[in-house]
Amino acid sequence: MSKKYEEFIPAPGMSIEEFDHITDGVEDHVFSAEYNARKESIMKKTNGTRAKTSHLGIKIAVAAAALVIATPFVANAATNGELFARIWGKDGKKDIPSHKEVVVEEGKVDKNGKTSTYEVDYPRIEYQDTDAKKAEELLEGKFISDPKTVEIGGYKFTVNGYVSDGITAVVDYTIEKKGGVDLLNYSQIDNEAKGAFANEDQPVHFSFPWTRGKLYVNLEKSTKDKLYCTEYLQMREGFTGLNLEITEYTDSLNNLHAQQVNPNDHIKDQKIINLPGSGDLSLKNFESANGEKISISPISMKIGNLNGKPEDYVDGGFDLDLIGTIKIIYKDGSEYLVMQDIIHDGKHDDDKVDEVASYAYICGGMDCAAMVNFNRLVDTGNIAKIMINDTEYTLK
Repeated sequence: MSKKYEEFIPAPGMSIEEFDHITDGVEDHVFSAEYNARKESIMKKTNGTRAKTSHLGIKIAVAAAALVIATPFVANAATNGELFARIWGKDGKKDIPSHKEVVVEEGKVDKNGKTSTYEVDYPRIEYQDTDAKKAEELLEGKFISDPKTVEIGGYKFTVNGYVSDGITAVVDYTIEKKGGVDLLNYSQIDNEAKGAFANEDQPVHFSFPWTRGKLYVNLEKSTKDKLYCTEYLQMREGFTGLNLEITEYTDSLNNLHAQQVNPNDHIKDQKIINLPGSGDLSLKNFESANGEKISISPISMKIGNLNGKPEDYVDGGFDLDLIGTIKIIYKDGSEYLVMQDIIHDGKHDDDKVDEVASYAYICGGMDCAAMVNFNRLVDTGNIAKIMINDTEYTLK
């Protein structure tokens, strides 16, 4: 394997955490500082939704007899202004300065028998207030806020609102359960990094099929019995429509994994909330002098091939290490600094950079592209230019 491939350690379909534990019960392994640094970078940049694949690599399929729900549930529905503030504003979010955290790796010990730890640098994150009237204009009347609800396994799921631009989507929903919602692991640090992820010690699990993304839990608004969630999604190959699938198994996934059985053979109940849209948001196309392309909507952008060499791509996917800066410059001179990071290209790896991650989710795609979900709404009609590193993109 080439050095570049070895640096991208996780195998296709395997999360970073799963890779770390691949030798559990076989040997204690001490991970190098270089590995931990690369792991940190990958965790921040390729944080797919873990709930979609079990530790056995089994994709959670839809049962043929699944109940499809699309019933309006209007009581206590949030206004669009409230939803916009949660999704793209500062409701439940505060600007976060860069900071360091020490991570303890369970089961990883050094030669002296001490638990392995490593330090993670978390980037600065900035949010922006959202004006409800301007948001309605930018969303072109295509934001759906007709709540839909299902109940399964003692839980109530309510989708409050959603919108798509054809390549990404955003869904706002709540999860309720008397006695406490325990199907997710979530925290402030998770919100800053890879997002909330599934608790596999219980039997109810959910996903948006054929997407990847990040789940943000509003910690200020949530209670023990009710979580306020926003999921920032990117469509994967095979995507046919936006749906929330909730599955109740006969046992926890961890117990089913321990028994080495297929969870799909142990489904107790399954329900689906179909999320039909009213059309995709408009995309505008920007292009560099070299013909490199960007597609952008008010909620996301897709960055095409940066004229990279074949070794710059891993299994056909886009290596985010090629990107150091993403900046949107408006016609009035104001800027939205989406991302700022070190470019890991062998030339700039030791650069000192004030890291910024003012986006909701970013991931390298499998079509030699990278996609970014914004953490605010972008007025695409007011963009003067977009900068990717030192390359300028203008409207075409």
